[in-house]
Amino acid sequence: MIFLIVLTIATAGVAAVLALARTFSTRLAARAGMAIAMAFAGVSHLLLPTPFVQHLPTWVPMREELIFVTGLLEITLGAALLLRQPQRRWAGLALAGYLLAVFPSNIYVAVAEVDVDGQPGGAYPWLRLPFQLLFIAWALWSTRDTQPPEPGVTPRREEALTP
Repeated sequence: MIFLIVLTIATAGVAAVLALARTFSTRLAARAGMAIAMAFAGVSHLLLPTPFVQHLPTWVPMREELIFVTGLLEITLGAALLLRQPQRRWAGLALAGYLLAVFPSNIYVAVAEVDVDGQPGGAYPWLRLPFQLLFIAWALWSTRDTQPPEPGVTPRREEALTP
């Protein structure tokens, strides 16, 4: 739920700045909010790895190293969300794939009733599961082209932080 909170606050903050600048775009606010949330998650992996290691079964080899690598990957994916099209779209697809790939670890925590440092037990791990679908949809929607190119016309290059 911390990720959801960071995502919500970051998106609202970016939306407020865009509104003040009179350049508001829901898609841009959502994408920048996701970029910030992914960077936050990645840094958390690097600085506080224990809860993330606990999301992996003990039989997974090199768990600490895997969490370090996924932290770097999350930071990279977050930054890539701010690129121009078509790289931005590829970043959104890569992020959606990554979020899908880590989903089994969340299922593992719920099914095996794993105690994770800093997280409540009980129904909480089960309540977190549907949010992964929201995050996947968010990554895909926020990186989608807003206007498809006309047939036979080469699309213009967008700026990195445009809607």
